[in-house]
Amino acid sequence: MRRVPSFLLLTFAVAALSACATTQARTNVVAEPLVVPPVPARVLVPEIEEVALPSVDEPAAAPARTAPARDPKTPEKTETKPEEPAPAAPPARTEDTPRVRTPQTANNEQAEREVRAIMARAKATLDNVDYRALSQAARQQYDTAKRFINQANSALTIRNYVFARNLADKADTLARQLGK
Repeated sequence: MRRVPSFLLLTFAVAALSACATTQARTNVVAEPLVVPPVPARVLVPEIEEVALPSVDEPAAAPARTAPARDPKTPEKTETKPEEPAPAAPPARTEDTPRVRTPQTANNEQAEREVRAIMARAKATLDNVDYRALSQAARQQYDTAKRFINQANSALTIRNYVFARNLADKADTLARQLGK
């Protein structure tokens, strides 16, 4: 009985060793050289030299002066200049600078009327909703819609009509969902 397991073990060992008898795989694949694509044409852009423009608040800088030659026998005098404080913030935006115009804001009055109409529609829809009967999630949407209306009103005061329109649309969408 002992001979059968040892015979099976010997058979598997011979089969395994005979499978590894060859060290190299035989293939009939012909190796072709790699095809390299041509190098793309290079476009060199000339470098643009950045020139620092003087600020509106600062006067133009005076040309640099060469220091007078000093006498080596006289001691050097050190003068202390008070340090100028760094500017706290960039200058405020003035009305002289043109605003960016989009097709939606080409006419200020019309853009403001459209935003105010959307805000009024959203506010009227929210006024018809019973806040006490809403679930917690619905109350959060109600509060968010109110906040969007207030932010749209603030955006109108600074004449940012695109942002105000976006906020008013969001408030109107939330209000219509609550009104259903």
